[in-house]
Amino acid sequence: MRRGHIPSDHGSVTVELAMGLPVLVVITAFAVWAASLGATYVRALDVAQTAARQAARGEPPSPPPSGMSLRLQTEGDLVRAEVTTLQRPPVPVLSGFEVTVRADATAAYEQINSGAGQINSGVGDR
Repeated sequence: MRRGHIPSDHGSVTVELAMGLPVLVVITAFAVWAASLGATYVRALDVAQTAARQAARGEPPSPPPSGMSLRLQTEGDLVRAEVTTLQRPPVPVLSGFEVTVRADATAAYEQINSGAGQINSGVGDR
């Protein structure tokens, strides 16, 4: 053996890489999917706020985007809009990690003062 030469087994490095690469791909896909849940929540919240405002004005709410469901509920002088959607991970191996994203918004019914001809808005989203 030459001086300073350390024998190595290049075959084991290749096997370790081949075994670890699929795990790395699944972890990366899970991380990207988890980050996309935040964007889905923001989109659902926007849909809920818009629907609550439209219903408070007496307008029919716009239909929710595909895959989202909208439920309107009246609570006294408030209208509450709830949007839900089921998010599945992009990797079939993680199919058991389905998450329901839910967002809601509330708006007060708008009232028109007949004497002054002004609109009291009172719209408040949360």
